[in-house]
Amino acid sequence: MIKRLFQKLSKSEALVGISRSKAGVALAQALPKPGSKPCLKFCDYLPGDMENSHHLLNKGSQHRGVGACHAVFVLEMGCYQLLQVVPPDVPQNEMREAIRWQIGDLIDYPPEEAVVDVFPIPRGNQKERARSAYVVAAHKDQIAERVAWMRNARLNIRAIDIPELVLCNLLNLLPDTGRGVGCLYFDDDSGLIILSSGRKLCLARNLPFGAMGLMGATSRLEPVIESIALEIQRSFDFYERNFAQVSIGSLMVTPQEFDLGPLLNGLQTSLGIDVTTLDLGQIMECPDPLPAHAGRCLLAIGAALREHEGAI
Repeated sequence: MIKRLFQKLSKSEALVGISRSKAGVALAQALPKPGSKPCLKFCDYLPGDMENSHHLLNKGSQHRGVGACHAVFVLEMGCYQLLQVVPPDVPQNEMREAIRWQIGDLIDYPPEEAVVDVFPIPRGNQKERARSAYVVAAHKDQIAERVAWMRNARLNIRAIDIPELVLCNLLNLLPDTGRGVGCLYFDDDSGLIILSSGRKLCLARNLPFGAMGLMGATSRLEPVIESIALEIQRSFDFYERNFAQVSIGSLMVTPQEFDLGPLLNGLQTSLGIDVTTLDLGQIMECPDPLPAHAGRCLLAIGAALREHEGAI
């Protein structure tokens, strides 16, 4: 991953976030406002085939006039691996190289072709205070391709990020209740559950359920919703066994372009906690009205909220 700035970034500068899916490219820009909600300047969704992603990015960048802005590109789920490891006892400046070879048996390409980054799981949150960390690994060609797209769009490269962390950026804008919070995200074909505590990612799991499978009559959705609830409960159970301080108090479901009512009601009944839709208007200053496609831009919005120091 790309960890450091290619150029120094002003704390008041609006950042551009970019995400990509099978159906198009999302582009968003957010402006930090110290002491207040960040401002979502725009979120655009440009439909098109994945093969045309670089053209769509160029088009969107030119339309919004964001050339020369700093940008963060979010890798699609399936383009990287997120692994939990016990990091080796080496100096910090040698950690990435040591981790690269440690995970050699867990990736399906030669370690020397991997781009890796490491971010710790906070030791204070772990019951046994075991020293562990998350490792993000992606093939160097995946990274190089997206870097080239940003450069061709005349964007300055801030970072390559992952969905788990950009979703945490959104959760970090929620009021602090003193308890952990979960987030349930869906793209077209798959889903993701993340659990966060103290503004840090504690747990992330991929789910074999996507938005396409959640459209339809309520009666047909009942077994799907029950399966999703079971997977989430398993995640909660793992979290409670391995993390000490706070329980999960609420679950946020990311906005979709279909009625989330049956899913929200079914999950709340099964899990026994507050389950609500993540409302961008409550955590950011947003355009009025917020575009209907904002849910498709959520990862790009989260990327545009990236803090100025981070793990990846």
